[in-house]
Amino acid sequence: MAKEKKELKKMTMGIETKNIVHIGKGKDTLLQVPNPPAYLSSPAKKHFKAMGKMLASKERLKDIFLNALEIYAEAMAQYEFATRAINKKNSMAYGEGYIQTYKTGATNISTELVLRNNAAEMLLKCFKQFGLDPKSEKELSGAVESGQFDLFEEFLKAK
Repeated sequence: MAKEKKELKKMTMGIETKNIVHIGKGKDTLLQVPNPPAYLSSPAKKHFKAMGKMLASKERLKDIFLNALEIYAEAMAQYEFATRAINKKNSMAYGEGYIQTYKTGATNISTELVLRNNAAEMLLKCFKQFGLDPKSEKELSGAVESGQFDLFEEFLKAK
């Protein structure tokens, strides 16, 4: 058991998962959310705990996914920050949060919009990792359309 704990600590890059791992029949699902790493921002820690709790309740939080959970948490914090900044600028003059105008008169999309778009892209990747979209949820559950098995069986019979 001590060897397993040492291995788990190594696999989770030092995040303490003591007494919260269910090991049995190939299942390494975390039953509780570990404390978020100290280097995450305060908003990211909040998202780490909330998403971790939701994933644990769905039995989708595994020790190997803790790094992805950290990435999700920081991306969500950045998404919130950028959205608030965009909304603040738009409240002064609609569109200011989306387009920045330089002193020369040239325009470009705002840095806040770039940040939000990048964070949204990362969030969607994390959702897929955790099976939080319909396609990846189906893939994680192992569900395969029966027609695929029938096709494979017909192929084997033909040989």
